[in-house]
Amino acid sequence: MRVVIIEDEILAAEKLIDFAKKNNPSIEILTRLDSVRACLNWFEKNEMPDLVFSDIELLDGNVFAFLGKFKITCPIIFATAYDDFLMKAFNENGIAYLLKPFDYEQFEQAVGKYKQLKNNFENFDDLLINKIKSSFAREEKGYKKRFAVKTSKGIFIINVDNIAFVRAEEGLVFSFTNNQKKFALNHSLNDLEQLLDPNLFFRLNRGEMVNVHFIEKLENYFNDRLSVSLRGFDEKLISSASRTSALRKWIDS
Repeated sequence: MRVVIIEDEILAAEKLIDFAKKNNPSIEILTRLDSVRACLNWFEKNEMPDLVFSDIELLDGNVFAFLGKFKITCPIIFATAYDDFLMKAFNENGIAYLLKPFDYEQFEQAVGKYKQLKNNFENFDDLLINKIKSSFAREEKGYKKRFAVKTSKGIFIINVDNIAFVRAEEGLVFSFTNNQKKFALNHSLNDLEQLLDPNLFFRLNRGEMVNVHFIEKLENYFNDRLSVSLRGFDEKLISSASRTSALRKWIDS
């Protein structure tokens, strides 16, 4: 079996290699790739492997930036600290999703799924597709409870309850926490509307969402908008006029 590992953390890659060799001593690790650019360069010049192990966040961006540009035709087992890409992973030939830190038993189960599917992978029938979709759907956990945020200092776990508001800035989306720290999230605001509990978070305008538990008061603002004061923050958020009515109903629900 010929394998490619897409992983920017050396220790994580070594763990995958050790587990793979333990599972199958004859396995051939073709290469380890640590960036979107490296993935594009390698796959454009080499034959498709039998299997890919892939992290989500790489040195220069999200692995889906690569998968959107190059069609991978072999199965992919995702191994990541992020738990919110299940259905997206399935849409990119994902057959298993290992959430870090995972153990050998979980790794073995994922490889076992590959072995079961390898004869059918290029010609999935409807029954097999629905079976895998159901498997991924069962693993989804409903509304997000936390985000794993990767920074230069490591991976930080941000509990949703501690996020006061979310804002889009210069093409990125940031969460602002109760201790006034700012973390980039790997989601659009439209995605977050689906991932976050609508009883807790409200879309104030095109660029901001707010957590109800941090709202201190609402005040009328010109042009039929509302000014939102937050506990622990000096700045105020402003609702768009088109959202004012919905905001009044939501806050009183």
